Amino acid sequence: MLFACPHTFTVCMNVAERLLGATITPDWEDTITTLLQSARNRLDTILLRLVFQTSIYVQWKERRHGSAFVSVDMTIRAIGKLVKNHISSLKYMGNHKPEGLLRRWFEVYPF
Repeated sequence: MLFACPHTFTVCMNVAERLLGATITPDWEDTITTLLQSARNRLDTILLRLVFQTSIYVQWKERRHGSAFVSVDMTIRAIGKLVKNHISSLKYMGNHKPEGLLRRWFEVYPF
């Protein structure tokens, strides 16, 4: 149902395609299967899951609160900002596994 909306699918596709390539489809089950594949490096896997969680949250919030139409670009920027803020809030200590996550985020999403 989430991807049935063209606006929602376009947002998710634009945000996730930099990590997934062209493998994202409007079929939710295919997307979940793709997200669960372990053929990626650890940082990309973490980013993909974080991006999808944030995308779903932002778009749910837009619909739930009945905000005026928000453009795809504005939604993508909001998602990017939330992901960056979330990564920045992580406390890195010692040999932290997602070390380099913010650097990878800026490589993939330079906006």
